[in-house]
Amino acid sequence: MKPWHLVHLQRMLRDQWKSPEELADIQNAKLRQLIRHAHARVPVYRRLFDEAGIRPSDIQTVDDLPRIPIMSRRTLHESPLEDRLARGVEPDRCRQSATSGTTGIPLKLHVTPRDATLKSLTWARAFLSRGMRPWDRMVAFIGQEHVRTASSWYERVGLWRRREVSTWAGPEAWVHEIRQWRPRALVGYVMTLRLLADHLLRAGIDDVTPSLVFHSSAVLDDVSRRFLEGTLRTRIVDIYGSDEAGCIAWECGACRGYHVSSDVLVVELLRNGNRVSPGEEGEVIITNLHAYAMPFIRYAQGDVARMSTEPSACGRGLPLLERIEGRTDDFLVLRGGKMISPHPVYHCIDHVPGIARWKAVQHAVDQLTVYIELERRHEPAAIHGAVRRNLQALLGPEVALTVETVECLPVDPSAKFRVVTSTVGAVLT
Repeated sequence: MKPWHLVHLQRMLRDQWKSPEELADIQNAKLRQLIRHAHARVPVYRRLFDEAGIRPSDIQTVDDLPRIPIMSRRTLHESPLEDRLARGVEPDRCRQSATSGTTGIPLKLHVTPRDATLKSLTWARAFLSRGMRPWDRMVAFIGQEHVRTASSWYERVGLWRRREVSTWAGPEAWVHEIRQWRPRALVGYVMTLRLLADHLLRAGIDDVTPSLVFHSSAVLDDVSRRFLEGTLRTRIVDIYGSDEAGCIAWECGACRGYHVSSDVLVVELLRNGNRVSPGEEGEVIITNLHAYAMPFIRYAQGDVARMSTEPSACGRGLPLLERIEGRTDDFLVLRGGKMISPHPVYHCIDHVPGIARWKAVQHAVDQLTVYIELERRHEPAAIHGAVRRNLQALLGPEVALTVETVECLPVDPSAKFRVVTSTVGAVLT
């Protein structure tokens, strides 16, 4: 952690208490700078603005944003890297990753170290606001098979100490890591946390007692929340975030709802292209005010949320979301009753180049089919082989894997798209 990191974190901690009017001024100033940058240096946005007849000077405040067409994940996914990456940004100097969300459309991200740090600070603010201290230890469940093991210099002096635990390993290994590390906080995906809690309950383990549990992906439904809080004996703090935007909103301990990080991003809720009123549900559209290597301007996040009708009770000027509706997936159930969270499945498939969209369906304990839409100009054989290898390493040789190429995955616009589904019917206590 460098001195400028602390300056920005201190500023973010201070800004959250400013009035809505002051926060709007911060937001609008950052928006104008981002629009000028995107028009001058990012070809995909230059074309978008030019085709819509928009000049940078036309976008002065958040109220002007509806003039810009919505940017979909599919559009960015299908755009060449040189079109969505800002001119002058060297890909090799960026932090690269693939989204591991639940839309079934993997998107390769490029983020400068500076922008990545600012995105991380949005998470740090949420953690701090709910009682985590800089010297507390954290265990973070990661969907990748191989996790970070090296420590940063600030971790070696006792600050922001974080141990990553692979969700590939299974609950027994997770408990071993938690006992060894003795963290005060856990952070993970709802399905992973449910598997952990179910294992603790069934095995009669009572020495895994985190003080803080942060949920950070997918939908934290009411049944899961009650189960986790009853088993882990602590409140679950829900954080709404994404790889593209960082911490979008976090659950407040004093207010009924989620504070939007409006000083670092813009959240719009739309229905049929129009902004909804407080209390009404709308599609989440985000503009990340700190993404400069690969901007996200009026980007369709793929979720539905409702803006709160209640004022802030804690004194923060940040607006409140009342409820967030995302997408839900199923557990995979293997022979002997072993359950696999969908989280590592994302990482098995999202990182394979050439996939436009995918969906995994478990038909039986020993049978899984992955349906794939291919990008243009990609041959299926190599892609199918990579997906099979990755999933076989996760699920084991006893599961028969089928990978099929389809022209178009059917999507029911009236229902949530579930990228991982199982007919086996896993149900936790």
